[in-house]
Amino acid sequence: MSARPRVFVYREQIEELLRARGREAEIRVPAAARELDGGEVFHVSAADGPNIHSAGSPRRATIVVRGLIDTAGGDQDLRADTDILVVLRERDSEPIAKAYIAQGDNWIPADVTPVPMRGESAARSSGLLESTVLAAKSAAVVGIGSGGSTIAVALAQAGVGRLVLVDRDRLEIGNISRHACGFGDLGRRKGAAVADLLRGKNPAVDVAVHDIDVVRDSAALSRALEGVDLVIGATDSDASRFVVNQVGLDLSITALYGRVLTAAVGGDVVRVRPGVGPCLACVYTERFLVSRPREYSNSAEAAEVSPAYATDADRACVQVGLASDIAPIAQLITKLALLELSRGGGGHLEALDEDLLSDFYVWANRREGMYEGWQRMGFSYDKPSILRWYGAELERRHDCAACGASSARTTGFFGGAR
Repeated sequence: MSARPRVFVYREQIEELLRARGREAEIRVPAAARELDGGEVFHVSAADGPNIHSAGSPRRATIVVRGLIDTAGGDQDLRADTDILVVLRERDSEPIAKAYIAQGDNWIPADVTPVPMRGESAARSSGLLESTVLAAKSAAVVGIGSGGSTIAVALAQAGVGRLVLVDRDRLEIGNISRHACGFGDLGRRKGAAVADLLRGKNPAVDVAVHDIDVVRDSAALSRALEGVDLVIGATDSDASRFVVNQVGLDLSITALYGRVLTAAVGGDVVRVRPGVGPCLACVYTERFLVSRPREYSNSAEAAEVSPAYATDADRACVQVGLASDIAPIAQLITKLALLELSRGGGGHLEALDEDLLSDFYVWANRREGMYEGWQRMGFSYDKPSILRWYGAELERRHDCAACGASSARTTGFFGGAR
């Protein structure tokens, strides 16, 4: 190799290990390591650190913390049982790190790059997003499929401090073309797979995973969502969305819901602020639901719910679409989520409050189905056309079975309508 290998270690772990040495002459800590790019790059983490990198080849590593050391030549006992040696010491209260890679009988010096687990990864968003505000916030994503996984990753990248992931399903081959995870996660629970992905984007994020069937166990869902600042309903059936809606209302938590229509011809987004605006049931009324075929999250659900009637037409109502069809829905939900979570904390994102006034937004990917009568995109803006967001002004229904009583209970707390 022409250039020296690079070894990435966590700054917080370096500082903690230096403190842990205390008065000891030396401490040795086993570490997890990955070799990438043919030995040009190594990622090293103390054994109790975050497991954030699934790529590369596993390697044995040891972190040695001692007072003064300039070379690894004296560590004959380490050569037999480690591939990577990271040596830490302090000089004038400043940490100094050196690394060596075993190649045959030789130790090759490597450059060490300390990286922070928190803070700097979101530095380029400073001003637009107040990272200290978001770090103290929490959000739950219910449904970790194509849209939910994308939203969860975006929130972790933005610096949201705690994320709760709720999903009972496993990642199947048919999910890969649209999901944030890849082939290496096939067969895993979606929540667990995405949790690892989030830690790779933001090692400081606190992730809780719940394998819950939300339709059958709303009590477990309520326990999982208790205390979060925002709920995102990214499930893919009417039944599950209405359960999340009711739990969110009962807990008085602001919620966002996204829906991709059959064959992904379009979709919509609903924002629910308990006691302030409409809830999901106010928007998706019984009349609305009767006017279209029932949605199923997959063909197995269609057969389970209505085995005698799970025809080819039912299977056609299973939501499918390209990742690019789902992306606009996920992007608007992410934008609304960051707006809600950063509200009152400063930052330029709050300027969106003047534009995102609606609680219901509609998007069309193609002029098909319910959008067949829309005008061609062209250059006219007097009528709806595809690939543009449209906000609609909707009011809360005071006779709504889901939020009517809830709104009456909470009007005083929320100070009435905006």
